[in-house]
Amino acid sequence: MLISERMAKALSDHLASEYWAAIQYTMISSYFSREALPQLASLFRSQVAEELMHAQKIVDYVTEAGGTAEVPAIPEGQADFDSVDEAVQLALDAELRVAKAFDDLMDLAIEERDHLARGFLQWFVDEQLEEVSTMDDLLKVVRRAGDNLLYVEDYVATRPPPAVAPPA
Repeated sequence: MLISERMAKALSDHLASEYWAAIQYTMISSYFSREALPQLASLFRSQVAEELMHAQKIVDYVTEAGGTAEVPAIPEGQADFDSVDEAVQLALDAELRVAKAFDDLMDLAIEERDHLARGFLQWFVDEQLEEVSTMDDLLKVVRRAGDNLLYVEDYVATRPPPAVAPPA
């Protein structure tokens, strides 16, 4: 087995965060659709696919390394928001929590001298820079736009796609 039980459990526990983010981003996308903000809805639909891909990468890694990936209970998400600002702030807060979680997982890999896990986790650590930056920029634009949400829609529609790192 190339993975310790402790690392397999820690990665499995993290799956709840990835699946929760997919559920939460689905709810945020739905909120934006109800508010007639199709570009924001589309952005968060694409985030759903990304979070599910992250979860699958973790499951695949744990399995390939000889461990057992177990999905823990997934907390409920939030479906209603008072504003676009609130929804995007929730997404930013979630990405910051996930970034911290990957830092903690990397610390565990370093502690265990698990070089395979370190290599695997580095992709996620790097990915979180893009995730946090995207949500932080979006929140700044939302706040700058105030009630002019069409400005936000235009920003989302015309922003360049994020650089995608090749899968590990």
